[in-house]
Amino acid sequence: MTTSTLKPGEILRDTLQRIGPIFLPVALLAVPGVLITMLVSNPMLAGLINVVYLFLVAPILGGAMIILVNRCLTGQQTDLGEAVAMAWRKAVPLILTMLLLLIILIPALMLLVIPGLYLSVRLFATQYEVVLGHKSPTEALSASWELTRGRWWSIFWTMLVVSLAFVVPLLIASAILGAVLPFGVVISNLLGIVVTPPLVMALMMIYKVVKGESAMSADGADIASA
Repeated sequence: MTTSTLKPGEILRDTLQRIGPIFLPVALLAVPGVLITMLVSNPMLAGLINVVYLFLVAPILGGAMIILVNRCLTGQQTDLGEAVAMAWRKAVPLILTMLLLLIILIPALMLLVIPGLYLSVRLFATQYEVVLGHKSPTEALSASWELTRGRWWSIFWTMLVVSLAFVVPLLIASAILGAVLPFGVVISNLLGIVVTPPLVMALMMIYKVVKGESAMSADGADIASA
């Protein structure tokens, strides 16, 4: 793997410069999950639908997001329908990967927060390896573990900075709009959709730097500095 340095500032800058062409398609892929919260008022029914969505639908839509962002960063053209179709062909490994990650991460996060965070970072590349590396779920887990070996702090720090850069303005805007406008929950959910595309692209850039692959910035420079 090519040695490279994670630079949160450059990743944020390049994300904002490159997100335009795929902002709408990725945002549309985030809509179904939000609609469940907005339209289903019965808590038990909403919980059931959310479980089904999490296990069977979200992995495929997440795979489509990965495909869209990767193609944008590598200068390839694709549309929403094609990305979903490509993710659908990987439905079984994507769903199995989600199950494995949940089995590993949920108990760790519930019982021991710090080990849970550690595992989350070490395994963050798993879905990317399934979609882009064409690996099986278990192979992808191993690949992610190897990719992140010795780089936990740099990956964690970059993810934290990137997440805060997008989430903090979302929380502030949600609090302000929720206080002055009706339907505060609806507004928060809609703002969550807006934040999803840049966050997904920033995480893809982190993956590419860790992987040692080229993710070109808007001015043509490689964001992975050797």
